[in-house]
Amino acid sequence: MKGFILLLKFMTRFPVPIEPEYDSKKLGNSMKFFPFVGIIIGVLLYVIYYYGRIIIPSPYILATILVLSEIVMTGGLHLDGLADTFDGIFSYRSKQKMLEIMKDSRVGTNGALALIIYFFLKVLLLAGLKTSFPFHGMGIAVLMTPVIARANSVLNCSVGKYAKSVGMAKDFVKETTRQGATFAILSSTIFLFLVQGILFPKLNPIHLVNIVFVIHVLGIYFAKLMDRKIGGITGDTLGAILELSEILFLLGLYISFSF
Repeated sequence: MKGFILLLKFMTRFPVPIEPEYDSKKLGNSMKFFPFVGIIIGVLLYVIYYYGRIIIPSPYILATILVLSEIVMTGGLHLDGLADTFDGIFSYRSKQKMLEIMKDSRVGTNGALALIIYFFLKVLLLAGLKTSFPFHGMGIAVLMTPVIARANSVLNCSVGKYAKSVGMAKDFVKETTRQGATFAILSSTIFLFLVQGILFPKLNPIHLVNIVFVIHVLGIYFAKLMDRKIGGITGDTLGAILELSEILFLLGLYISFSF
């Protein structure tokens, strides 16, 4: 329980009433509960969506509010990783130079472009789900996307090695086992089916299984790609895979709903 509270405090900007004592090993070992952080974020986003759709007729404005709300909840932690990863990987330098670029707090051209494209796609996909599938599209997206994306981040920790000798994310990678990743994937999938069965019974669950399977396969590939590019994964690449997984899940929902 203390590990989860520590994870919640570290990964979000939620006010945590209990001030847990920092323990890097306990924090790393709690990574398997990361999808539960996504559940909290997803439920809050769904509440914003549920009441927002009543007073905000424009799907684009509502989608923008939802995207900004998620940033407030996480403090933009994972977006920073997305920008840094794109700055480093697309510099086409040596492994060490890429890591140095990713460590730099300044945002470069590639990172800025990644953020612009990310926001553009996310708002468009959420708005498209609301416009094309008004009865369930945006609702199921905001509930499920944060959960699946975080499960994929846990999977990355379990299949990859840490690229540096030291770093804040080292314990996440070191302490996350295959069993922990299995727990994260199973718990996120169960949540997926519960949400689908209770709130969206008309949605074909096979579509969700296919989307999640593809996302996790691509997540494993991403970890292996980072191993070749920079010698392993880092805190920045974990943030990047989380945000990329969100876009992929939204895209997969939109395509699935179209059939």
